[in-house]
Amino acid sequence: MDYFENQMLLKSCYDLKAPEISIPGTTTRIVHVGFHSEIKPETKLAETSALKAENYSGLLQRSFDGNYDFTYPVFIPDNKEIADGAIVLLHGLNERNWNKYLYWAQYLSENTGKAVILFPMAFHVNRSPGYWSDPRAMQEVSLYRTEHTPLNAVSTSVNAALSTRLDLHPEWFCTSGLQSCYDLISLTREIRNGGHPLFKAGASVDFFAYSVGAFLLEVLLIANPDKIFSESKSFLFSGGSSFQQMKGISRYIMDAQAFDRLEETFIRQDPKAVMPKLSIERLNDFSQLWSSFMAMLRLDRFQTFRDRSFHKMRDQISAIGLTKDKVIPANSILQTLCGTKNRNKIQMSILDFPYQYSHENPFPIGHEEIRSLVNQSFLQVFGKVVQFLG
Repeated sequence: MDYFENQMLLKSCYDLKAPEISIPGTTTRIVHVGFHSEIKPETKLAETSALKAENYSGLLQRSFDGNYDFTYPVFIPDNKEIADGAIVLLHGLNERNWNKYLYWAQYLSENTGKAVILFPMAFHVNRSPGYWSDPRAMQEVSLYRTEHTPLNAVSTSVNAALSTRLDLHPEWFCTSGLQSCYDLISLTREIRNGGHPLFKAGASVDFFAYSVGAFLLEVLLIANPDKIFSESKSFLFSGGSSFQQMKGISRYIMDAQAFDRLEETFIRQDPKAVMPKLSIERLNDFSQLWSSFMAMLRLDRFQTFRDRSFHKMRDQISAIGLTKDKVIPANSILQTLCGTKNRNKIQMSILDFPYQYSHENPFPIGHEEIRSLVNQSFLQVFGKVVQFLG
């Protein structure tokens, strides 16, 4: 089967509520594993918007039980009971389901022999309220945003929830990122220490990160608390630039008003002003993660620190950028990861596919005329990933 057929098969058989799923025609199974996040931000909020009066206060939830207790899918190949290697797949911003990533995970698992974990970031996928994905409710929110912010652009029902939250509380971009980092550190320790039911003690933990997931991963790798990621390999796809170089305005990600608020908070102002608003427990790793986050905001700040960090990891990181990517341009990834004249010695390729694609949808399905080209492009990208992480 080709990319399209495999995506359709997985979409039809995947059930987030099923404890275990066998993928038809393969020896691969999907097991859902429970996770408890120890990080619980403050729940008290000031009245910040007329949204409360408009019955949209559900968008301003700071605490949601599903964000702290949730499950994540693990793809396990070859009828293995437990695996000796993990690849953690990190998704993009504003994802509300796993559909796009299911075959990515299956392919990586079957071709590397490692188990692949689809791990949701804080307040994403199944860690967010279902209300945020309700098309009718979010269309109302989108119309409200359009009416009350006349200069706003690209407001849609898909990006309305995230846009509203980040517009009113841009610091939540950082808070959710920190929670996700803490969770990934906890997950990695659990696997390495033999506390995970699907992995042998001492199992390797590598990463495949897409879009903003690559930004999150870079923050983790630079911080490297207790040197926990010193032996991890990481592949970045369509991600890896500094925050300043990202162009996050998209009907699928966030609207112009929300993105401007993020830029105002983290680029045009002193980002240290955000710290008192984070309302998140500062664990032992906080200072390292904060320094890493600062280094990834702008190219002209902490350049020596950032470049030295990436140079040390030059054999552990590889990346692919896409020529027509307008959200995270390939040249921006190159500048951030590789440094001037590739002094950091990071392996990176810039590819261009022979069809119309976008950052959000690099492998479009449903277009018969380009089906074989999409399949070839997928194999081109993931062949490189398998070679590096296998």
